[in-house]
Amino acid sequence: MTTPGADEAREKLLVNLTPELRRDLRIRAAEHGLNMQDAASNAVSLWLETDTGDSVFETIDTKGAKSWGVFLPPGLPGRFTQDCEARGITKVQGMAQAIVHWLCLHPSPSQRLVSQPVKRILVGNQKGGVGKTFVAAGLAQAMAEAGLRVLLVDYDPQGHLTSRLQIPGLPQGADSLLKHMLGEAEKHLARSLVALPQERFGGRLHILPASKDAFLMDARLALLQVGRDTCLARALAPLEDGYDVVILDGPPNLGLAIDLAINYVQRRPGELIDHSGILIPVWSDRSSFDAYEMLNEQIGTHCRMTGAVVDQLGFVVNAYDSRKGVGTRGFYEGWNQLTTPGVLATLKDAVEGRESSDYQIPLLEHAPDSGQAEVMRGLAKELAA
Repeated sequence: MTTPGADEAREKLLVNLTPELRRDLRIRAAEHGLNMQDAASNAVSLWLETDTGDSVFETIDTKGAKSWGVFLPPGLPGRFTQDCEARGITKVQGMAQAIVHWLCLHPSPSQRLVSQPVKRILVGNQKGGVGKTFVAAGLAQAMAEAGLRVLLVDYDPQGHLTSRLQIPGLPQGADSLLKHMLGEAEKHLARSLVALPQERFGGRLHILPASKDAFLMDARLALLQVGRDTCLARALAPLEDGYDVVILDGPPNLGLAIDLAINYVQRRPGELIDHSGILIPVWSDRSSFDAYEMLNEQIGTHCRMTGAVVDQLGFVVNAYDSRKGVGTRGFYEGWNQLTTPGVLATLKDAVEGRESSDYQIPLLEHAPDSGQAEVMRGLAKELAA
């Protein structure tokens, strides 16, 4: 859901779409080696070209549709809007019909068309307390439960992820991630990994625990004269072949450490759009909007200075409770209207999540049938494409 550059001369179409259709389109597009935007453009074009006299589209259930935006070739949004009016249907129904039609014409291929590097996801936001650790851990659990090999990196010096999963932090003087980034480590980084023991994860979910020396990361790395921008990528590279996904639980700041993480999840040569990138947990409040503006500015600055392309995968609205008032509901609608990136998931404020953190038990083990667990599974399915 990366906003195209101005030179691409595309027009934005804002329409409502169900989360299920958005997810199916994203997954199927990736399976065919396409980005979501091109798949949507093709879907709309095919829908416009289909003679309704020969093939009448079925009415699609659009209950629960939310605001979604896509950039289409010039003139296509206008033609689509006019055609919906001519057919006597809403744009919501028209887009749903177009996507369902495209999905039927493009079934899942028997094998991957495009070989991709390991998927790399930074769960990041400079605002503390928005649920970065909860989202990173839940997403990793859901992906491992689904059969993927997952490396979950506790990249936050506070070590909340490590403690909440009952994993001892690395002892003083151990070969930490920072030591590997500085080139001072003596042993392979794999020696520091811990596998979660729960049977549902099948030994596929490994944690790189936090180390207290991470509090010194910005200061130590500021003195690194050569190769600083890529030191995190170099440190994690020896582990990548053993995993399908690498997830980083980011620190609550906009310092050098987060810059290196942004660099790590940048799009690599030949990598599809939205295959890797930044997943952004937020709350339905003003401070989260302010925090995102700062994060977005940092991402933009990093890309301008380095030439990197970094995809923002979307927002996860955490701890949402519509009963908290008009303001909360208004900010929630604001996130849904901010379509690039868009809202991928909404986690309601529920006791299961708080209990899993307090009891130091993985969410999918503590409450596998809870609403929050199901949201994590849906998010994992969409991002795993």
